[in-house]
Amino acid sequence: SLPPSHLITFIMPAYFDEPTRTGYWSVPTFEELAYYAGILPLLGILLALRRPTRLTWFYVCLMVIGLWLALGRYGVLYRLAYDWLPPFRLVRAPGRAAFLFLVAATALLGHTLSTWLAVPAAARRARLARYWRWAVAVPGVALFAALAATGAVFMAVHPTDTSGRLWHQLGGYSMALLLLALGGGLLWAYLAADGARRRRVWGGALLLLMVADMWLFAFKMVRLEPATADAIWLEAKAVIGDTPARVLPWGVTEFSQNFPLAVGLHSLFGYASMQPEDVIALAASVPDPRSSAYDVLGAEYVIASVPLDQYLEGERPLTLVAQQGGTYVYRRGRVLPVARLVGQTEVIAEPAAATARVHAPDFDPAATAILDETPPCALPGEAAGGEAEILEMAPGYWRIETTSAAPALLVLAETAYPGWQVRVDGERAEPLRAYTAVRAVCVPAGTHVVEWQFAPRIYWLGGGISLLALVLALLAGRRLGKQRLAA
Repeated sequence: SLPPSHLITFIMPAYFDEPTRTGYWSVPTFEELAYYAGILPLLGILLALRRPTRLTWFYVCLMVIGLWLALGRYGVLYRLAYDWLPPFRLVRAPGRAAFLFLVAATALLGHTLSTWLAVPAAARRARLARYWRWAVAVPGVALFAALAATGAVFMAVHPTDTSGRLWHQLGGYSMALLLLALGGGLLWAYLAADGARRRRVWGGALLLLMVADMWLFAFKMVRLEPATADAIWLEAKAVIGDTPARVLPWGVTEFSQNFPLAVGLHSLFGYASMQPEDVIALAASVPDPRSSAYDVLGAEYVIASVPLDQYLEGERPLTLVAQQGGTYVYRRGRVLPVARLVGQTEVIAEPAAATARVHAPDFDPAATAILDETPPCALPGEAAGGEAEILEMAPGYWRIETTSAAPALLVLAETAYPGWQVRVDGERAEPLRAYTAVRAVCVPAGTHVVEWQFAPRIYWLGGGISLLALVLALLAGRRLGKQRLAA
């Protein structure tokens, strides 16, 4: 959520500094809370309110809604949207709604300048002269007062742990005041200019100011060196090598969780959308790398940046494979194949009860699968023989060959995410959910080929909506062009 205190970053984007140079002090994370549109769009709001149109109020409402949603838990609108608009739940981080403010503020600046340019130059100057002086002077005085107050506090507390931050904020206030003065003056010069040639000159100056404003904020985030995975993943890769085996990162920082993709390791976890809720709930049910939950998720290796000596004893203990640099690689005591056949099932619809059953001492996940509904096939009720061989594995696609003397349930230790479709020998089959989080499907006796493909219907729905929006935009543009020609 965007804390109310972060609204000041719409004027001073580095008020809490930034993480690439000197550090960042505020709620995490900087990337989720940086929505600086520049000083000119803020001045554009003041300019728009002097001569508003219906489109002006639309943009203003869009900005208000965006900021209100971005407040998340600090406001009520996000809660209402989350409860009453189910698709809105996919947004996840409320602060991202501030993007609506960025779009609306920038579009409003362009619309406002076009609106004012439609007014004759003399009338424009008459209507703006007094108003614009006050519109720029009032926030200018406020910024100067904040600058003076911050300077006074700095002088009173320097040197202390906080004086460095105050010094940084003095620079931020000074830059905002300078940009406000330049922006206000250039906007007035642009709108007050008589000839098209002069207006082009002042317009170029406005563009230069806008680019300079954004660049002064953003250049620190431009990185020319390639992004490399954290050392723990590079060192783990050196030990584990090329294998489809699942890796369980233990105690690895949140923002490092997607790096296994870069080195070719198959991690159980990920960051942001790479963390399906059902998998996390199952994995976190017992905070122990020896847990049965990690058996059904197919984990073979455990990696950590510190020794895990406390897990080297007890039932199914870890075994140290190697230490590479500062990384410790362990093998789990019980490893189940990523794709396997079982002949017994238990039906437990309630996720919490199903998860508890996974950890029961008398439950054997190697022989029995827990489903949330009765499977559409008759299973022998005993340990399934046969094997499941992964023939092909690619993003969004799995091809597996099964061989068994009796009907069995193929369990694939991959997330049972909506949109996965399964075929057995080319015929559509019913996908099942096993152990609350992974995929399963019934296979007949004999040898068969099972194909899993990620093809969510919502892609087609989204594509249809986008296509319709594009057609409507083209029709609206054509109609607007005809109206302008007629005028």
